[in-house]
Amino acid sequence: MQETKSAPALYIVRTWVPEEHLEEWDRWHNSVHVPDVAAQPGVRRARKYRVPDDNHPGEWTPQYITVYEFDSLADFEAYRDSEAGARLRKDYADQYGNIGKISRQVVVQSMDFSSDTTS
Repeated sequence: MQETKSAPALYIVRTWVPEEHLEEWDRWHNSVHVPDVAAQPGVRRARKYRVPDDNHPGEWTPQYITVYEFDSLADFEAYRDSEAGARLRKDYADQYGNIGKISRQVVVQSMDFSSDTTS
């Protein structure tokens, strides 16, 4: 167990899209939206996960979770407050805001419990 000196931040985006729009959304999300976000300054990497099982007690269950990694909360905040960040959130809302559901969360690493602390 190691206390983290620099605190990486994760921007976690959970999405749900109706089945009749899912293939179109997935294609746009993979080829346009995620690459555009991942190309922004401060974004270290982006990973997308399909959710095969979830016991979240909310009103909807995400089909996908996209995780954007930043070196720090300050890097995330710079992205969030940038014109590009605002434009990308608006693009998403314009494309799928009326038909899908989305939730966003930012988490900051507080401890590293792995034996390999280089990653």
